[in-house]
Amino acid sequence: MHKFAILPAILLTTALLCGCDPKWNIDYDVQSRQDIVVEGWIENGGFAQVMLSRTIGLEEQFDSLSVIDSAIRWAKVTVSDGEQTEVLTGRLDRDQIPPFIYTGNTIRGQVGGTYTLTVEYSGRTLTATTTIPAPVPIDGVTVERCEDSDTLYRVTARFRDTDPGRNYYKIFNRIQGHDSRYFSSFLGTFDDTTLGSDGWGEVTVYRSFRHTNLDHYTPFFSHRDTVTFKLAQMPRDGFIFWSDYENEVINGKNPIFPSTANLQGNIDGGFGVWCGYGQTSYTVSIPDSI
Repeated sequence: MHKFAILPAILLTTALLCGCDPKWNIDYDVQSRQDIVVEGWIENGGFAQVMLSRTIGLEEQFDSLSVIDSAIRWAKVTVSDGEQTEVLTGRLDRDQIPPFIYTGNTIRGQVGGTYTLTVEYSGRTLTATTTIPAPVPIDGVTVERCEDSDTLYRVTARFRDTDPGRNYYKIFNRIQGHDSRYFSSFLGTFDDTTLGSDGWGEVTVYRSFRHTNLDHYTPFFSHRDTVTFKLAQMPRDGFIFWSDYENEVINGKNPIFPSTANLQGNIDGGFGVWCGYGQTSYTVSIPDSI
């Protein structure tokens, strides 16, 4: 059975980007079971957070109600750091889509730590392991007015990668008073091959691309925005997942190449991603920076 692997809060964007109604030439097996989708993360200094949902078949009705109903609320979710194991607590969270999340309050993420996620639900067990790489300090931030606008501004962060190995990065951001949580920055996934030979690099922090503002989206920030963004280093499997996700966002409106594949994740027994982030945050207020 072909399914949408609906990740809470992120693949909803991809699904709603499709402006066409493609004719799927698929032989459906309606007896196939629904799979479990995981979106989970742990940061340095933070607790584990995990959202669970079920896949939605291409032959099923897809709307906001079906996405909310896809949430899995009665799973046993545990995280282990190799010394202790914690059962996460599930709770309603209207800032998420679907509005339910499992959170920890005992095991804090530490740089260099390894964390194993286990999900038990409906007779199935899913597992994944991740590590938290070292965060990279942000050396400076610049804010510039866009050339063709008096009200839009470009935010650029400067940093240096000093690790000789291959390193992978992700940017998240939130606008104070507008966003209730961090969202993935548009085009915010990259590796150190895009940096200079000395490790120095600059990256543009773009506004998050979300399903709620498709008709009025701009990648830049507005006058009077106060933006907090995270520059996070992540393991390779997180980079592969987020790169796939961004490809879907970019191609989502292309009627010639509709999405027919799930994102590459690291969940054994299901779909999705469990990712460790070594993050550094920075807050910039647009009026104070011009």
